Amino acid sequence: MRTVIADCRISYACERALALRGFNVIKLPPHKRLGEDIASHPDMLLLKHGNTVITSADYCDMAPHVFSDLREYASELKISFTSDEQRAEYPYDALFNALIMGDKIFCRRESISPSVLALADECGMEVIGVRQGYPACTVLALSDSIAITADRGMARALTENGITVTLIENGDIELPPHEYGFIGGAAGVFEGRVYFLGSLDAHRDKEKIIDACRVAKVTPVSLSDEKLRDLGRLIFI
Repeated sequence: MRTVIADCRISYACERALALRGFNVIKLPPHKRLGEDIASHPDMLLLKHGNTVITSADYCDMAPHVFSDLREYASELKISFTSDEQRAEYPYDALFNALIMGDKIFCRRESISPSVLALADECGMEVIGVRQGYPACTVLALSDSIAITADRGMARALTENGITVTLIENGDIELPPHEYGFIGGAAGVFEGRVYFLGSLDAHRDKEKIIDACRVAKVTPVSLSDEKLRDLGRLIFI
């Protein structure tokens, strides 16, 4: 069975939609020292590249069942535990928040975990330094060369590095208690489909998003008729 990692607050409708499509959903419990809004967001708690997952030993101690489940359902995964200690204050909450697109990894060099930089070096990836500390949240990578974002700074950095960017407006994505969430945290891409945590119908830039998906040759799938919600991405195994 295919596996997807999700925030434990994923709605019943979205979880059921994934299960009906053959996915085993592993739900992440909150990290006790992160802010409640993002404490169980996958893109804050771990980074996946290829068959490697990087997370903190600290979080494993809090949620050992998550990693035993991962080993059971995805035995090919190499899980690397770091000595990083996350906490609520920025940038110490975003140690694993990096955006990987092809052979490039976009991250805030000053705050990303050294283990992420080591993985980039090991895999021959080019590290692109950006000011945004949450690049995986703010950008939805549809392919290695096509992305969607509302963050103009990230759009500029991506464009400068050969990425085709569709720029959308902020809003229409929930992330309580904040005014809005981000497109990168409201979806996940797997095997030619981009799964949205909610419905695209209520997003003001729905047509732009659908057009970008068409160019990237991925099919948009709304997992429910709920409003889009930023839950820190879906990470597919």
